Amino acid sequence: MEHEVMRAARLLLTVCCASMLGAHGTAFAQQEELEALDALQTLSYQDSPRTLTELRSKAHVFESSPFHEVKRAYLNTLISAEFDAGYADRTREPIAKLLALSEAKQDDIGLVLGNTANAHLLASVGKTEEAFSLLNVIEPKALRSGDPEVLWIFHLVLGGLQNKTGKFEPALANLLKSMEFAMTRPRQSQASVLRTQVHLSLAYLTMKNGEKALKTIEDAQVIATRLGATQILGTLHLNRGYAASTMGNTAAALEAYQAALKVGNASDLVGLQALALNNIGDIHLIRKAYAKAEPFARLAMTKHQEAGDFGGAAMSQANVGFALMGQGRIPDGLVEVNASLKVMHDTGARAMEELILEELSRMYEQAGMFREAIETARAQQALSKELFRADREQTVALLQAQYDSAQRERQIEALASENELKDAEINNQRLLQTATIIGAAMVVVAGGFMFLLYRRARQANVELQGAKYLAEEALSEKNIFLATASHDLRQPVHAMSMMVEAIGMRNQDLAIAPLLVDLKSSMSAMNQLFNSLLDLSKLEAGSVKARVVPVALAPVVRDVARMFREQASLRGLELRLRLPKCEAVVLADPMLLRQVLVNLVHNAIRYTQRGQVMISIRQRANSWLIEVWDTGIGIASGDDQKVFSPYYRSEVAWRVDSAGHGLGLAVVARCAKIMGATHGFQSRLGKGSRFWLQVAAAPGQEDSNAREPEHRPHSDASPPMRLDGCCLVLDDDPQVIAAWRAMLESQGIQARFATNAAEAFRHVELGFVPSAIFCDQRLRSGESGIDVLRELLSRCPGASGAMVSGELHSPELAQAQAEGYLVLRKPLDQVALHAMLESWLSSPALDAIAPDPVT
Repeated sequence: MEHEVMRAARLLLTVCCASMLGAHGTAFAQQEELEALDALQTLSYQDSPRTLTELRSKAHVFESSPFHEVKRAYLNTLISAEFDAGYADRTREPIAKLLALSEAKQDDIGLVLGNTANAHLLASVGKTEEAFSLLNVIEPKALRSGDPEVLWIFHLVLGGLQNKTGKFEPALANLLKSMEFAMTRPRQSQASVLRTQVHLSLAYLTMKNGEKALKTIEDAQVIATRLGATQILGTLHLNRGYAASTMGNTAAALEAYQAALKVGNASDLVGLQALALNNIGDIHLIRKAYAKAEPFARLAMTKHQEAGDFGGAAMSQANVGFALMGQGRIPDGLVEVNASLKVMHDTGARAMEELILEELSRMYEQAGMFREAIETARAQQALSKELFRADREQTVALLQAQYDSAQRERQIEALASENELKDAEINNQRLLQTATIIGAAMVVVAGGFMFLLYRRARQANVELQGAKYLAEEALSEKNIFLATASHDLRQPVHAMSMMVEAIGMRNQDLAIAPLLVDLKSSMSAMNQLFNSLLDLSKLEAGSVKARVVPVALAPVVRDVARMFREQASLRGLELRLRLPKCEAVVLADPMLLRQVLVNLVHNAIRYTQRGQVMISIRQRANSWLIEVWDTGIGIASGDDQKVFSPYYRSEVAWRVDSAGHGLGLAVVARCAKIMGATHGFQSRLGKGSRFWLQVAAAPGQEDSNAREPEHRPHSDASPPMRLDGCCLVLDDDPQVIAAWRAMLESQGIQARFATNAAEAFRHVELGFVPSAIFCDQRLRSGESGIDVLRELLSRCPGASGAMVSGELHSPELAQAQAEGYLVLRKPLDQVALHAMLESWLSSPALDAIAPDPVT
């Protein structure tokens, strides 16, 4: 019996040992295959074509592996190598295999990797919206996985796509997250960091932060050299060229692109060759060396097609067309450009389509084909408006959701605070009753409880104050965002307004004149949006305080009516006034009162297609009722509670006029509240609306003390006369410089331009004597605009000068105005600017001090 037990024990021990050895052997085999794939992944950075050859030759080995993780790693490595080699179209089959394999195994990691690669593929052919939708769907799985590789590649692709579509802040946030996860990867950590640095450098470039971009490129080059990552070194050369190009250094850009092409040729990287050739052609186009640009653009198109990048091929085809147009072969060039536009339109690459239309309009203008230039500009403007509206709707929805969430948080906090206070009262009463019953012997204990209660109540109050502070800080951050966004958008509008003014001065074609009026109207609408955003942010931030004084209503109403009479006439509307016979004087802030009337009348005219708009003033006991009636589209009963909310517009309003933003009536409500006035409306859908503002009457109705609000005179619509003189402009934005040049030269003014103080001083030292100097407030070189302007005026005592700024408030502007310098806000009023130039250039100025700083 004992012998049999020993034999059974030996048998059991043998089975256990065999099982352990088998498991160890299985794990070892899996690890060996994964290390082989890691070696191929490292090789792909050095030689993508060779890596692809190796991967394809060993496909049967890895795809027949008994280990799911090995199959997944193989397909993911193959997809990455195909993308690296520039063969995006070849990734379709391995992506489909990876998704099918992961679905069968219910593998979330594989599903995220496959769908992320699919989003990358969609973006490469211009289907950005589909790519974003796919990434949004898989985001929860990516976050739940907790896998460093998954989170690295997901944030990398999402950040790269956001950067391409102009969403710079979320792009930078996602790329920095990608960098964090790259550092924690157990394998390929340094290579992952390198890839993320490449995308970060592109993000900094698109955000015009050249210094950070170049620093990131230098750091990446160190890692790429250490890893022998040839292809990524070529990509970094491309990024370095782009940085040099954006800073106006075309020679350095050309040298960098040629270095990238050399890497692409040596490594047989078709995608890199295509990008380098296309960018070299771009440099020749910028230099207007069209004959040199054409062969590079044609070769780039061929390489893009070979790589399966049809979006890149279409862009190179457009460059071929522009090169032909620049050589005078207009019909041949248009064939190529129109073919490119069709591809972009069919693939949904609307942003690229807009870019090509913008360049085509410029080429038409250069060829003297102004009618075609205007038509193309209108098409580009319509597309830009469509894209802007889509982005705006998403932004407005996000802002509204954030606003609603903040409101709910405030309500929850208020209820919580009330409950805490009630609980504290109940506890206090109970403790007092207990203390009374127990008597004097328990006074010390009751005192201890009271002290504890006091500490709890004090802690609750501290927490409540903290929550209130966070809510106010969130509102402040939103207002800062609105003001900053408005400031950043003023720069291109500033350049556009001067460009349109220059075209108007040169235009001799009467048929184009109405189109120019439309362009000016569109820019006026954009400027109105910026001002509305700033008005609302200032009102919500509480930075606007009412200055209540007696104000005569009739002059205010007449002035507002005079402002809108021409607009109403153009729409075929009758603008009527109904004023009282006696003098109507109210207690109000003149500027806020005028803002309310302007917004109400503007809304009435915008949403009235036929009939009339009437402004009336009626007396009501100790107040005056100001009403704006219209026969417009009206407001549905279900929208009553939302009319005065920020960013809200009804579906009917969207159909009638898509240019509104839902801010005008929100500003009306804030202004009324600040002045202590009441407001409201009555409306019937399809019949019209009546909006009203009720303001307290001034005691005694003494019109001798009543004030009329200040207002600027309306600009003359007649074209400005040509001028003669010398002007010096200092600005670091190439687009703004080009706009100044076009506008000043169209008016006959001799002008010199500089991007920093040294260049400006050099013009003066070479004998250029300006009568007018315009200096941007903030220069990329870090120099202070006011300091440079002060030095220029000291060197040119016969000149007059002004600072130009896109900001509303800053210590530097306050200092300049305190010293009496003229400060102009972007975008500049072209009529006022022409009058200023006429004054400065017609007679020598005594000094740079202006009698009244104009803002």
